[in-house]
Amino acid sequence: MSNQGGLASIYTTLGESMKLTSTLLIALGFLTLANVAQAAVLTTVEWESKPGTVWTYSGTVVDCAVPPSPSGGCALKFTYPAGTYSTSFSAGRAEYIVPGDPTEVYIGAWMRYSNPFTFHPNGHKINLFYLGGISTCRNIAFGYSGNTFAGIPQICWGPGTKNYFQNLGSWNHLVHLNEWHWYEMRVKANTPGVSDGIIQVWIDNALYLSYSNIPFRAAGDTVGFRYIQHSGEWGGGGGTIPQTGYWWVDHTVISTTKIGMPGGAPAGDSTPPAPPLGVR
Repeated sequence: MSNQGGLASIYTTLGESMKLTSTLLIALGFLTLANVAQAAVLTTVEWESKPGTVWTYSGTVVDCAVPPSPSGGCALKFTYPAGTYSTSFSAGRAEYIVPGDPTEVYIGAWMRYSNPFTFHPNGHKINLFYLGGISTCRNIAFGYSGNTFAGIPQICWGPGTKNYFQNLGSWNHLVHLNEWHWYEMRVKANTPGVSDGIIQVWIDNALYLSYSNIPFRAAGDTVGFRYIQHSGEWGGGGGTIPQTGYWWVDHTVISTTKIGMPGGAPAGDSTPPAPPLGVR
């Protein structure tokens, strides 16, 4: 009897040990999954200050007086001075060095334009993605062109430059001045030599621009994206700004997977729920 009691005690101890081990393995599994999810985000900046090291700047200031974005706090401010310009100019830049030169990358941020604000009629850039490699003038620019949103692959701002205009839905930026909206852009490099690169733009989680036939890279070219900029480029050419305008950016997220609007619906899910069965 005593031996049977001892065996039962041993089995009970082994059982508890196995439960503990299973619990630890499950916990480690969840931690691993969490780390994988977190690893997709390369950087998040709230713009309470300007981080250094992998960020460089020109012509921008941190503004804590602007009405806060839904993420709260301060914002990065770009200034477009009133005047007549004979050529394009920059209202400021914030450039991030992308680690590892990924071939697919996303940038999302809250953005706000002052009222009044003068958009350049031909080219008003807000984000630039730069490919690495020898050439320093291979980029994909996102912004407004001809009063609509566009993605513009540029090769030395000449050969290969083409506008890919908003092709889904209808977004009129002119009626959304002095409002915060979530802008997210995706670039996926093409298979070298094949026109299958992807550019996409979401505004407030709704997809407004999507193309999957972009030829970024020639055959044998395997470089990824080296730099990303918030870029206040005013122009394709000169023009007149009658009154000084401002552009603000907040809660910048750069990632290798879809980001989604903070606090919004699940990223990419805009399908309404099905009606309950039996209800007419």
